[in-house]
Amino acid sequence: MDDLDGRLSALIAEVRHNPANSRKWRSAMHKLLWEIQQLPGLKKSAHQNYPAALNLTLEWVSREIAKFEPRQSSVSKSLVNWINGYLSWRIQDLYSPDKDAPISLDAPIAVDAGETTRLELLSDFTLSGLDGMIESVQKETTQRIGLQLELYIEQDPEGKLKNSYPDSKPECNCQFLSKRRVLKDPPDKFKNLEKELNVKYTTLHSHWKRKCEPSLQEIARTLGYKQELKP
Repeated sequence: MDDLDGRLSALIAEVRHNPANSRKWRSAMHKLLWEIQQLPGLKKSAHQNYPAALNLTLEWVSREIAKFEPRQSSVSKSLVNWINGYLSWRIQDLYSPDKDAPISLDAPIAVDAGETTRLELLSDFTLSGLDGMIESVQKETTQRIGLQLELYIEQDPEGKLKNSYPDSKPECNCQFLSKRRVLKDPPDKFKNLEKELNVKYTTLHSHWKRKCEPSLQEIARTLGYKQELKP
């Protein structure tokens, strides 16, 4: 087993071992999703909305990874084949002429037992039942965006967070502060960070409020979040 297969196997095992959305689960899932995006052979597309298709696929992986079973000696090759099976459909959706059509409640959708409709998935189709379905979809969307935001903070692909810091205080950058204020549970208090970094409380607090929080708000909005974040 090579290093990549070893890392993937360890991360998958850690995800399966910990309760979903627990701190350890999220940490392992962040690392796993990062590794997945670097996998050789991961299906690509030149379509401008490919990132959205990839995000939907990563969301699916976070829900279904417990079902993954390697079908060949290489874990990485087996994993990328498994993921590409789903990602290919999401890319195909991008080129579908009906991709922007309203969702139909009576349109057939695939389930494990065959086909059904969204309408039939509601045990008792009442207004409250429809509200429940909408609420469930909204909750899943919020969780997905939250996971994507945490992954963005960890990776900071554009350097937007790491390059934002008070004058001559690069150690107080927004990525570092976001990890300690948003990703850590419980979050670090500014008074503790003041001692650790030897930086004035007012400098830390002011930079967080003026630069870091607005940046996180902007990133969350690009991911599709419509409410105000309260890091």
